[in-house]
Amino acid sequence: MKKFWLIILFIIIIIISCDKVNNPEYNVDKSACNSCGACVSICPIDAMEIGEDGKAIIDQTKCNQCGKCIAICPEDAIY
Repeated sequence: MKKFWLIILFIIIIIISCDKVNNPEYNVDKSACNSCGACVSICPIDAMEIGEDGKAIIDQTKCNQCGKCIAICPEDAIY
């Protein structure tokens, strides 16, 4: 039974790793961003901020791709 769970865990890790490779970063469509700041306030690791142009910016070095910003964006500007 222990071996079964180790195999399941291994498969999950591979799936997560493959997703990171296929989707290496999230981006902001500046033309769609309405500068509401919802993404900034929901980001658990402070990877989002509003830039000088008033549009959202993602710090790719901090982003862990949790997806909370994508889920909360009212304009679907984050992809």
